[in-house]
Amino acid sequence: MEKKENYRSKEWQKYIKRFKDYPPDHAYDAYKSEYYYEAVGVLHGFVESQLRHLLLAFSTLDQNNPSEIIWDINEKIDFRNLSNVLFVLQLITEKEYGILNSLNSLRNEIIHKYFYDPHDGIYYGVSNKKFLSIFKPSYNLSYDLMEKLDKMYEEQYEKTKNNS
Repeated sequence: MEKKENYRSKEWQKYIKRFKDYPPDHAYDAYKSEYYYEAVGVLHGFVESQLRHLLLAFSTLDQNNPSEIIWDINEKIDFRNLSNVLFVLQLITEKEYGILNSLNSLRNEIIHKYFYDPHDGIYYGVSNKKFLSIFKPSYNLSYDLMEKLDKMYEEQYEKTKNNS
């Protein structure tokens, strides 16, 4: 039985692509290697998952909503609206909100311009200056969001421990 399970595990490994680093670091390495499309796509996707997690944690820990109900609704909210909701709930600051909007705009600009036909044979993408001015703060924000989540769970743990 153990051999069969190992075979299945190895078989699935062929089909699963994993990041070599933590997603924000993978994105940063892609940026340094000039894979800008991958860099912004990975970072945007990771930040979006952190925003979903923040809303889920707030809704279940602070508001005591059942996670199965919140999970399904949370998955239907897009990046921009997640940012809006988290800002309204004061779970992110105005500065963080601005960074998130910039990252979303950068991602959209890169993704959509990539498929445009070049004008006069020239592809006009995003300038290096603009990319860098948005990418680095977004990279830093990804770690700040993880810290917020850790703090929320730590506070919940302390409440639970003190009530026991």
